[in-house]
Amino acid sequence: MPRESVGELEYLILLAILALGTAATAPSVRRLLTDEGRRLTRGALYRALDRLGEKALIAWAADEGDGGGHVRRRYTVTATGRGVVRQRRETLERLWAGAAEALDA
Repeated sequence: MPRESVGELEYLILLAILALGTAATAPSVRRLLTDEGRRLTRGALYRALDRLGEKALIAWAADEGDGGGHVRRRYTVTATGRGVVRQRRETLERLWAGAAEALDA
């Protein structure tokens, strides 16, 4: 099981990339997280994407797009990254199970 540590923002970015699938570019990731109420500057997003890449949790491929001269990176979550997401989900599910009673009270 992966033991790579990720913070909340990195975790949310991994989830956003997974949710967006082949449409996962930096602007679309930022838009999705912003729509979900997460304030996120471009700089913070790109720093987090760089960290995730350094940890080998994401990969990217250049996309020429519509020929307008802009090359965009399309992001994917690596197998190691998916393992980190699964591990974090399992941890959160255990914690939620323990907290559910207190929240329902």
